[in-house]
Amino acid sequence: MAEVLFDDSAKRVRVVDEPEYRRYALYLDGAQVGTLSYRVVEQRRVLGHTEVDETCRGRGLSQILVQVVLDDLRERRQKATVHCPAVAQFMTRSVKYADVIDPSHPGIWVLGFGGDPAA
Repeated sequence: MAEVLFDDSAKRVRVVDEPEYRRYALYLDGAQVGTLSYRVVEQRRVLGHTEVDETCRGRGLSQILVQVVLDDLRERRQKATVHCPAVAQFMTRSVKYADVIDPSHPGIWVLGFGGDPAA
Protein backbone atom coordinates (compact mmCIF):
# COMPACT_ATOMS: atom_id res chain seq x y z
CA MET A 1 0.00 0.00 0.00
CA ALA A 2 1.31 3.44 -0.91
CA GLU A 3 2.50 5.66 1.93
CA VAL A 4 2.92 9.43 1.72
CA LEU A 5 6.38 10.29 3.05
CA PHE A 6 6.61 13.98 2.21
CA ASP A 7 3.97 16.56 1.43
CA ASP A 8 4.96 20.20 0.94
CA SER A 9 1.88 22.13 -0.14
CA ALA A 10 3.90 25.34 -0.54
CA LYS A 11 6.07 23.68 -3.18
CA ARG A 12 3.17 21.48 -4.36
CA VAL A 13 5.42 18.42 -4.03
CA ARG A 14 4.59 15.01 -2.60
CA VAL A 15 6.76 11.87 -2.32
CA VAL A 16 5.03 8.51 -1.95
CA ASP A 17 6.51 5.06 -1.34
CA GLU A 18 4.69 2.73 -3.74
CA PRO A 19 5.97 -0.74 -2.79
CA GLU A 20 3.57 -2.48 -5.17
CA TYR A 21 5.56 -0.83 -8.00
CA ARG A 22 8.91 -1.01 -6.14
CA ARG A 23 9.42 2.72 -6.38
CA TYR A 24 9.21 6.03 -4.65
CA ALA A 25 7.11 8.42 -6.73
CA LEU A 26 7.43 12.18 -6.88
CA TYR A 27 4.26 14.16 -7.55
CA LEU A 28 4.01 17.82 -8.50
CA ASP A 29 0.53 19.34 -8.46
CA GLY A 30 -0.91 15.82 -8.29
CA ALA A 31 0.87 14.56 -11.42
CA GLN A 32 3.67 12.02 -11.19
CA VAL A 33 6.84 13.67 -12.47
CA GLY A 34 9.56 11.42 -11.07
CA THR A 35 10.48 8.06 -9.61
CA LEU A 36 13.28 6.31 -7.78
CA SER A 37 13.12 2.56 -8.31
CA TYR A 38 14.24 0.00 -5.75
CA ARG A 39 14.43 -3.70 -4.98
CA VAL A 40 14.19 -5.18 -1.50
CA VAL A 41 17.06 -7.59 -0.82
CA GLU A 42 17.05 -9.09 2.66
CA GLN A 43 16.79 -6.08 5.00
CA ARG A 44 18.08 -3.44 2.58
CA ARG A 45 16.85 -1.53 -0.43
CA VAL A 46 18.85 -1.50 -3.62
CA LEU A 47 18.29 1.94 -5.14
CA GLY A 48 18.25 1.49 -8.89
CA HIS A 49 17.34 4.51 -10.99
CA THR A 50 16.07 8.04 -10.45
CA GLU A 51 14.13 9.78 -13.18
CA VAL A 52 12.47 13.20 -13.35
CA ASP A 53 10.42 14.37 -16.33
CA GLU A 54 12.36 16.62 -18.69
CA THR A 55 9.89 19.45 -18.20
CA CYS A 56 10.58 19.47 -14.45
CA ARG A 57 14.37 19.22 -14.43
CA GLY A 58 16.49 21.97 -12.94
CA ARG A 59 14.13 22.64 -10.02
CA GLY A 60 15.88 20.46 -7.44
CA LEU A 61 13.09 17.87 -7.46
CA SER A 62 15.45 14.90 -7.76
CA GLN A 63 17.31 16.17 -4.68
CA ILE A 64 14.04 16.34 -2.75
CA LEU A 65 13.18 12.80 -3.87
CA VAL A 66 16.57 11.36 -2.91
CA GLN A 67 16.62 13.14 0.46
CA VAL A 68 13.13 11.92 1.35
CA VAL A 69 14.08 8.35 0.38
CA LEU A 70 17.23 8.41 2.51
CA ASP A 71 15.31 9.94 5.44
CA ASP A 72 12.69 7.21 5.08
CA LEU A 73 15.30 4.45 5.09
CA ARG A 74 16.97 5.95 8.15
CA GLU A 75 13.64 6.16 9.97
CA ARG A 76 12.87 2.51 9.10
CA ARG A 77 16.39 1.53 10.17
CA GLN A 78 16.99 0.00 6.76
CA LYS A 79 20.21 0.11 4.79
CA ALA A 80 20.67 0.97 1.13
CA THR A 81 22.84 -0.22 -1.71
CA VAL A 82 23.29 2.54 -4.27
CA HIS A 83 23.25 1.69 -7.97
CA CYS A 84 21.78 5.04 -9.00
CA PRO A 85 24.23 7.75 -10.13
CA ALA A 86 21.86 10.52 -8.96
CA VAL A 87 21.79 9.08 -5.43
CA ALA A 88 25.58 8.60 -5.46
CA GLN A 89 26.06 12.20 -6.57
CA PHE A 90 23.71 13.42 -3.83
CA MET A 91 25.69 11.39 -1.29
CA THR A 92 28.97 13.06 -2.29
CA ARG A 93 27.44 16.42 -1.35
CA SER A 94 25.65 15.24 1.78
CA VAL A 95 27.78 12.82 3.76
CA LYS A 96 25.33 12.99 6.68
CA TYR A 97 23.49 10.03 5.10
CA ALA A 98 26.53 7.73 5.15
CA ASP A 99 24.96 5.71 7.98
CA VAL A 100 22.13 4.65 5.65
CA ILE A 101 24.51 2.89 3.25
CA ASP A 102 25.09 -0.84 3.79
CA PRO A 103 28.84 -1.12 4.44
CA SER A 104 28.87 -4.69 3.11
CA HIS A 105 27.03 -3.75 -0.09
CA PRO A 106 27.51 -0.01 -0.74
CA GLY A 107 27.16 -0.21 -4.52
CA ILE A 108 28.60 2.68 -6.55
CA TRP A 109 28.35 5.16 -3.67
CA VAL A 110 31.89 4.39 -2.46
CA LEU A 111 33.34 5.69 -5.72
CA GLY A 112 32.47 9.24 -4.74
CA PHE A 113 34.66 8.93 -1.67
CA GLY A 114 37.61 7.18 -3.24
CA GLY A 115 36.47 3.79 -2.00
CA ASP A 116 37.13 0.45 -3.61
CA PRO A 117 35.00 0.11 -6.77
CA ALA A 118 34.95 -3.65 -6.28
CA ALA A 119 33.04 -3.28 -3.00
